[in-house]
Amino acid sequence: MKLLSILILFTVGLSANSQNASVSFIEKTPFNLEEFVGVDKFNNFYGITNNTFFKLEGAKKYQFTDFLLGELTAVDLLNPLKITLFYKDMNTVVIVDNRLNEIYRINFTNITNFRNVSFVGTGKDRSLWIYNTDIQQLELFNYNSKKVISHTQPLNSEIIQLKSNYNFCWLLQNKKLELYNSYGSFINSVQVPENFKFVENNNQVIGKNKDKWFVINKDKLALQPLTISENDVKDFYLNNENLYLYIDNFIYRYQLNLSNE
Repeated sequence: MKLLSILILFTVGLSANSQNASVSFIEKTPFNLEEFVGVDKFNNFYGITNNTFFKLEGAKKYQFTDFLLGELTAVDLLNPLKITLFYKDMNTVVIVDNRLNEIYRINFTNITNFRNVSFVGTGKDRSLWIYNTDIQQLELFNYNSKKVISHTQPLNSEIIQLKSNYNFCWLLQNKKLELYNSYGSFINSVQVPENFKFVENNNQVIGKNKDKWFVINKDKLALQPLTISENDVKDFYLNNENLYLYIDNFIYRYQLNLSNE
């Protein structure tokens, strides 16, 4: 009888752990920019149209553009007071404030020990996570002193995507997502499907391929299925367990339900 009880408890636990995480619909908001970038903790929306970066703060609209820098490749909203804009064609990063006024610019071609950079993310204490294409290393780079704080060993695979926070950086390679800390140390990796794309917030990752969604947590580095009915999503963003999906000129906000993770 005792053995039977143990087996029942084990089966129930296994069933609960195998359940998909899910989302609950909260609201939808009209959004008429070409590209959805994200939402900050103050509920301000960001996007791009005609290579111009916009911040929508209620009825107010702020913008930043510099067509001489070429295409705006990536935006990092980790710190809404110091937003990181990356222009890959000109190997340049521009830091803007909460009204999108430029406060700092660094051209990696013009500095001593120049480097070609293919990916950039926001770090802590005036630092940037950068992927140095020349030596195939992830570097934590202080843009004030122009010095590398730490770096990884050379990486052998092509980097597809980079997402970071103040202490950790995620690198997507072919069918593999790797996690590094601010000392340049490899933490762990997880296998992911083809055509994978992901967002990160507070060490929680939401990713998708063509028709499936997944959750990955830093402390449980494994894919957990996420039940979302929408697949025709143009852009998506994660902020404090709120998942934002850009579909047909609307931003749909969902609450993540991760109790079974």
